[in-house]
Amino acid sequence: MKKLVLTLAAMVALTASAQQFEVVNVEQVPTGDNTMTFHPRFMPDGKLLVSAQNYDGLALIDVKSGEYTLLTEMQGAGYYAVISKDGKSILTRNMNKETFTHDIYVLDVESKALKTVAKEVDYLNQMNFNGGVATLAVEGKTMSKKMVDDKASKATLDDLLITEEDLKIVVYANGNRTVLDPLAGQLGNWDPQYTWTSLSPDKSRILFGCAGNAYVCNLDGSNVVKLGDLRSPSWRGNTHVVGMRDEDDGYYYTKSDIVIVDVTGNNYQQLTTSSDEIKMFPSVSVDGSKIAYHTSDGKIYVMTIKEK
Repeated sequence: MKKLVLTLAAMVALTASAQQFEVVNVEQVPTGDNTMTFHPRFMPDGKLLVSAQNYDGLALIDVKSGEYTLLTEMQGAGYYAVISKDGKSILTRNMNKETFTHDIYVLDVESKALKTVAKEVDYLNQMNFNGGVATLAVEGKTMSKKMVDDKASKATLDDLLITEEDLKIVVYANGNRTVLDPLAGQLGNWDPQYTWTSLSPDKSRILFGCAGNAYVCNLDGSNVVKLGDLRSPSWRGNTHVVGMRDEDDGYYYTKSDIVIVDVTGNNYQQLTTSSDEIKMFPSVSVDGSKIAYHTSDGKIYVMTIKEK
């Protein structure tokens, strides 16, 4: 009985400590009859970059007024699109769904003009766009190209590129390619398959998903920390990760809520209130105060949070 009481007490303490954040408010973004109302991402000016459910096209939505600006209708343009730090340009793609190749462009937000980075690139996931330099992996090597005169951030041709290739984590650094398998041998006979890789803002750790859970590790794959049950994870600064905790019946999502956890794997907290709405694919504002997400029927919400 004493052991049970201690266990219950520990559970209560854990639950109490998990409430690190206060949800200040949740507002629905007016979207009108537009169809590109999925995968919201914050622009530096507070607008949301959105695309269709299948990642086709890109558009901007003003959070308050709902003003909608179509940027492009290219196929797959929203898939891992990268916003420049000044918000003036976007590294994006056009997927050829017949040849399975990608044409990579830099899109000027104001003029909607496209500058070609590369044509007919084989399937690729993550890309970098820093200091006006576009970086992507082509045939096992990084290709960097100066595309924009971005004086707001320091340009470098040696930026780390973290991506997935053949469902393994691949790190490109200083011309070297390293394949990481941080969970090798930890899942029984099952070969780990990695998704949703991203680099922490301070470039010290890698965030990734595997088998329904999120993890962080060092750049060499060491010091793996399991963050728990969440998909589509994204960084909130260097200390927390936001994602979605979902359930499905094998065909469709039946439930999903937005959660946050610190990078030690502790203080796991559900931020949204459970309801019939399927809340998915969160992204975090640069200052960490807001989280945008969409529902399965294309509604967009912006949540404001405050650390206690």
